Amino acid sequence: MRLLYVTLVLLLSSPLATLAQSNGSLFLGVKGGLSVPNLTAGESENDWNKGYESRQGPYFALVAEYQLSRYFYFQPELAYAAEGGRRNGIQPMSIPEQFLPAFQTAFGTEKDYLYANLHSVSRLNYLQLPLLLKFQYPIAFHGHLQAFIQAGPYVGYLLVSKQVVSSENLRVYLKDDGSSEIPPLLVHEFFGDSIDTVIEAKDELHRWNVGVQGGVGLAWVSGKSKIFIEGGGNYGFVPVQKNNDHGKNNIGAATVLIGYLRNIHW
Repeated sequence: MRLLYVTLVLLLSSPLATLAQSNGSLFLGVKGGLSVPNLTAGESENDWNKGYESRQGPYFALVAEYQLSRYFYFQPELAYAAEGGRRNGIQPMSIPEQFLPAFQTAFGTEKDYLYANLHSVSRLNYLQLPLLLKFQYPIAFHGHLQAFIQAGPYVGYLLVSKQVVSSENLRVYLKDDGSSEIPPLLVHEFFGDSIDTVIEAKDELHRWNVGVQGGVGLAWVSGKSKIFIEGGGNYGFVPVQKNNDHGKNNIGAATVLIGYLRNIHW
């Protein structure tokens, strides 16, 4: 047991010792800004998962930056990242189960959905852990202004999954091109004349995701402090849906961030 304890201590302390010997410095800080996510339709594109556009959301992260050598850093982060997308216009709308047999019989269709003019926003917010390798090089002002590029993998866990659907003047169609409109009186009798609802979808989505993240930026280094701006993005390899009923989408986002780091000597 004592040997195991000593072994664990050595394994955990070795990376920190190596980093300390290389430069004796650690940077801690925060960054935040704008995430512009979108849902990319995968190979199984269908009526439900296509046509998404970018939305806007927040991105905030705690950042640790270990200096490996003169120009290279290892940068783990813990981030709250907005993902998802939005969709406007004619798109699928599920038929309530109690009305399904009547609609299928009346309109001669086997589908369990119609089409409607809707505004829908998919809010998929994740807790992400990126592990980035950064190359940073002085370019001007006696080394105070530095440029950097960074990239690496990340692991994400789904925290929020909401589909916000609304329509002020609901119109419903049999076809996705807006033809074969169902009479408004009939639509309003079954669905009302407007929609404003929030759908929870966590049970239908994968909780975990893995992907890649990268970015480029500029940092101003003065004493023990760094102020930086960066632009970049991330992409998830795991489709968010658990099954193929509504197709497959991958998450991804562009980010524009500003941050501050403080050097802590070992």
